Order: sequence, then structure tokens, then C-alpha cells
Amino acid sequence: MQIRSLLGVGLMLAHVWALAQTVAAPSPLSLDEARAQRVRGKALKGEAETRYEADKAACQAKVIAINCLSSAKERHFAAVREANALEQAGRKAEREIHRLDVEAKAAKRAAEAPGLEAKQKADVERYREKEAQRAVERERSQAEESKKLETRRSKAVAERAAQQNKLAARSQEDAKRAEKAPANASKKAERERQHAERVKKIDERARQYADLLKRREAEEAAKQAAAAAAAAR
Repeated sequence: MQIRSLLGVGLMLAHVWALAQTVAAPSPLSLDEARAQRVRGKALKGEAETRYEADKAACQAKVIAINCLSSAKERHFAAVREANALEQAGRKAEREIHRLDVEAKAAKRAAEAPGLEAKQKADVERYREKEAQRAVERERSQAEESKKLETRRSKAVAERAAQQNKLAARSQEDAKRAEKAPANASKKAERERQHAERVKKIDERARQYADLLKRREAEEAAKQAAAAAAAAR
């Protein structure tokens, strides 16, 4: 039993030594592989603890357990060392990958820095040129707007002055008409009176003419009657 335990321990130690040699030799791992290796090492430690507890319980159940616990401890130690080596190798690989990634990014930034700086300067210069153009456009637009505003203001002032002049002229005309209103009314009344007199005279002449026609007709009728009477004798 003891010999078998020693042989098992020796085989496990040989396996751990070979694994340590494999881990010590750097091998290219991806970040996912390094993480998986670290997680596997942690899981193996948990499995070693579980196995050790089971081995202790088995040893305590035996009537004769010579070297049983020591063998279990050696197996536990070897398994934990193997798991630690695997986990540490995974952590180391992760750190190396992160370091290389950081260095690569830093080198890329350093390599791109001159171009990026030149691009930033060009962008700033273009921005300044565009802002200067916008400022010129704003000044030109403001000048045009001020000119239009001044033109509208001058036009409004001229229109207002013209309207005031028209109102003043109309007021003067109204005042003159009001001043002449009595004389105009008198002249109008005189014209109406004269017109009425002319109409009256025309009517009088028409009446006299009608009377004259009637008299002549009466006289003619009398003459014809007298002539008829004389002829009848």
C-alpha cells in the first residue's frame, strides 16, 4: 500500500514537473486562452481540496491507516502546486498580453501622433478659416441689413413727410374754401335768382305769344264769319 502511494506521488510529481516546464516555456496564448487556463487552475485547486477531504475521510475510516494521511497530504500538495502553476501561468500570460496590448496601443499612438497633430492643426486652421469667412459673411449681411433698414427708414420718413404735406395742403384748401364759402353761397344764390328770372321771362314770353296766337285765331275766325255772312246776302 505504501509503495503504491509512493509510486503515485512520484508519478504526480513528475507530471507537475513536466507541466511546470511546459508553463515555464513561453507559448503564444490568446487572451481567452490565458483566462481559460487561469480559471482551469483555480478549478483544479478546488478539486484538489475536495479530493483531499475525501482522502482524509477515507483514511480515518480505515483500521490500519499507516502513511495514509501523509500520502493524501502529498497528493494534495502536488495537485495544489500543479493547479497554482497552471493558474499563475494563466495570470502571467494575461498580464503579458495586457502589457503587449498597452505597449502596442502606446506605440500606435506615438506613431500616429505626428499625423494626428498635423490633422488637428489642419482641422483647427480650417475651422479658423471657416469662422473668419462666417464673420465676414455676418458683417456683410449686417451691413446689407443695416442699409436696407436705413432705406426703409428713409422711405418711411419721406412718405410720412409727403403725407403731412398733403394734409397741410388739404387743410389750407379747406380753409380757403371755408373762407370763400359765404361769397360762393351769395354768388350761387344770385345765379339761382337770375336763372329764375330768365325762366320767368321765358315763361312770360311764351304766355304772351300764346295769347297773341289765340287773338289772331279769333280775329281770323271773325273775319271768315263776316265774309260768310256777306256772301250769304
